[in-house]
Order: sequence, then C-alpha cells, then structure tokens
Amino acid sequence: MDAEKAERVDALRGLEHEIGILLRRIRRVIGERAELVEPGLSSSAYFILGTLAEQGPRRASELAELFQLDKGAVSRVVHQLMELGLVVRQPDPLDGRASILIATDGARRRMVEVSELRRRQLQERLDAWDDGELEQFVAQLARYNEALADLDTEAAARRGADAADTSRALGIG
Repeated sequence: MDAEKAERVDALRGLEHEIGILLRRIRRVIGERAELVEPGLSSSAYFILGTLAEQGPRRASELAELFQLDKGAVSRVVHQLMELGLVVRQPDPLDGRASILIATDGARRRMVEVSELRRRQLQERLDAWDDGELEQFVAQLARYNEALADLDTEAAARRGADAADTSRALGIG
C-alpha cells in the first residue's frame, strides 16, 4: 500500500472513531432530552413526539413507516405518550375509520423548551468557532450525509419491509 492510500485508510479509521464517539454522545443526549420533556419518556417516544410536534398530526401507520418500526412497537410508544398526556388520538377527518395522533399543546411547548435549551448549549460549546468554521462544518456534514444516503436505500431494500429489526435495535420491539 502506498503512502497516499495509507493516509486515506488512517483518515477513514479516524472518521469511524469520531462517528462512534458522536453516536454514543447522541444516544446519551437524546435520553437526557427525553427525560427533560417527561421523566421516564423513552428515546423512541421522544422521536415520535418530536415528529408530531414539528410536523403535525399523523396516523400511527405513517409513523411506523417513517421510523421503520413495526406497528406493534409504534402502538406501545403511542400508548406511553397517551398515558403521559403528551399525545391524543382523534378520528382522521379524511377517513373516519382511521385515527390520527396529535401532540398536545403542553407537549409542543415542552419540545420547544428542550429545543431552545439544546441550541443554547450548542452555542456555548461552539462559541470558540467562528461563523465560517461552523458553516463549513455544517456543509461538510451535509456532504457526508448525502454521500451515505444511498447506503440507507440499499440497506432498506435488503431488509425489505421487515421493520422488526429496527424495533429490536431501538429496544422497543
């Protein structure tokens, strides 16, 4: 292996290492944010609640598809959210046989508070970065995500419609 290839391999190993650290940190932070919204709230419930709060009402089947979870897992998460008073179920105005899930006003307010806290914390942590560095990092991270987007599609195709693996991986299946 020539020196240039060796440097590239080292850089890719470094990337894998840093992404691993980032993933562990994200898991921890998501758990902390969920607790700030409501003590005992699971990470998966936090993601589903965030979707309902930010994007509006959805059917449970849409959430299952969006998060690649089986319907049973979504049902358990929705049950938790309803028990905590963070989500309500109403008849779907487009199809009276179905229902939609809606984040309560209190849930939306809590999610906004946690989001504002998150941004303040990021601002404090990245205060030493100038605007150009931050913009460059965001652009490079977006480029990285775009480069890997086709891997998500390939993995989903290999997995087919079996969302149970994802549910189990998240600990909700």
